[in-house]
Formats: sequence, C-alpha cells, structure tokens
Amino acid sequence: MLIGLVWVSPARAQGWDNKGWTKLGERTVNGRVDHDKIDVGKYEGKFTKLTMFVEKSDLELLDFEITFGNGERFHPEAKYFFKEGSRTRVIDLPGDERVIKNINLKYRNIPGGGNAKVEIWGWKAEGGGGGHMGGKPFSWDSNGWVMLGERTVNGHGREDHDRIEVGRHEGKFAKLTIVVLDSDLEMIDFEIKFAKGAPWHPEVKQIFKEDQRTRVIDFPGDERTIKFVDFKYRNLPGGGKAKVQVWAKS
Repeated sequence: MLIGLVWVSPARAQGWDNKGWTKLGERTVNGRVDHDKIDVGKYEGKFTKLTMFVEKSDLELLDFEITFGNGERFHPEAKYFFKEGSRTRVIDLPGDERVIKNINLKYRNIPGGGNAKVEIWGWKAEGGGGGHMGGKPFSWDSNGWVMLGERTVNGHGREDHDRIEVGRHEGKFAKLTIVVLDSDLEMIDFEIKFAKGAPWHPEVKQIFKEDQRTRVIDFPGDERTIKFVDFKYRNLPGGGKAKVQVWAKS
C-alpha cells in the first residue's frame, strides 16, 4: 500500500520553483543502509511545511524523523522507493509554525545504481515574495478573481465526489478556473449547475500536476449565476491528497 511521504512527480530540482523555500541541507547516500542527520536549529526560523528531493540516483527511504525545538518528534510514514529526480508531496508539520532541531534520515541506494543525493527544503509561514495559497508559493495572479470554494480529495485511487455550493449571493460570473494544490490529481468529471438551464459539463478530463490550473473556462452565453459545482476526481496512486480550488471572474 502506498501511503505517507511518497513521490508525486518527476520534477527536477532545477525545474521546480523553489521561491519562498529554504534549503535546510543535503546529504549523499553511501552504502547499503545509511543514516544521516541534518541539523537545522533556531537560527533558521520556524517552518510549517517540508519537501524532499532525490537526485543522482534512485533511493529507498526507510525512515524519516523530524525533531522539533521542544524535543517532540514527528515520523511521517516514509517507507518508499524514490526515482531519481522526484520529490515528495508537501508535508504539513503538526501544530503551528515549528522550530526544527534536526532531521534524521535512514535510507539506502538501490542495487546497481549510483549514490543518491537528498535535499530537504522548508517553507516558512512568513516566507514567500509573491502570492501564495495554502502555505505554498503560487505564481498565478488571482487579482480580480473570486474563490468560490475548495475541497480536499479523499481516497487513494478511488473516485471521490464533492460539491461546492455557490448561490446568488456570490453574484454572476462569466469564466472559471480550477487550481490543484498539494498533490497530483485525475479529474474524471466536472459539472456546473447554473441558476437556470441544464447542467454544463466543460471538457476537463485530464491529469493535473500539483500547482497546476486549468485554462480559463468561458461560460456559454452571458454572465451566469452559479448554483453549485460538482466534481468527480481521484488522487493518483502513490500521491498525497490533492486540494482543489475553484475561482471565478465576471
């Protein structure tokens, strides 16, 4: 069963927008089974999220332990194989912003491969520079858009159905876009029910990568009052739980 701290996309470090993230350290994995510690400490500040890159070779992660400044320890479920060039989903740290004392890693290189390199990155709540949503850097300019709601996709590999109720109080809109955060997602069906007329099904069946959004979807006819938005979707096997946001514009 694929759970916990698992890779979500073959995103290379040089292709990932790490603006707003702080590199806490990196280690090269030596030998059959290797243990490493990355000391962080108070001088780095407080963090709310972590992510990890694997480069140079494939890797089997056996254990991952975070020790906070107050001595509390956190073990995300972490037993999994990582392909070269992949990274974990974004890991939300328990509680509020936390000082990280150190990070302990237990891992091994895959037989026949080289020595993998691991990088740990942290996200500060006050970090950023530019807009961000859900505690993550996000480069899309949402100026002029209204967020109608967001939902977290539950279940791994199983279809999930969700509805965002809108109603007349939000006003009328002419276009819409969907933002996918925190993990990859397969969109199976998407239905918009207006205050009048039959439900509308824009063609949106596709795989969405984390931090991706749809094209701008223009409504048929003039501006329309949205009664609700229905989703049918599922998380991709091996990934975390995606978060979906619906934005609209007049």
